Amino acid sequence: MRAGMAMTRAGLSALLTIGMSASAEAGRFCGDPVESGTSSGVTQEEALTAAQQWWSSRAGALGRGYESWDNADQRALECNKDNGTFQCKATGRPCLPEGMLPENVPSIPM
Repeated sequence: MRAGMAMTRAGLSALLTIGMSASAEAGRFCGDPVESGTSSGVTQEEALTAAQQWWSSRAGALGRGYESWDNADQRALECNKDNGTFQCKATGRPCLPEGMLPENVPSIPM
């Protein structure tokens, strides 16, 4: 009976490992949408850069790897000009780079 149990656990472990690998290859792990606050700048570029940095600091709270604006899905930048100052906001779903697993994946007891 124990041998059968060990075989089942080993099979389950292999199946989960294969499933995790396929999941990482097929897509990326993404979090819920994150929004920066409103950033201001003398130029639109300055305000955009500040908004993206603010977004990155908030997205990074999800864990290592999520802070990259370039890896985010559903990215949007909104800007307007008010009294000579540009104001911008960044929104997007933070995602890990393809093939990277989240740090908080629970381990499977053997």
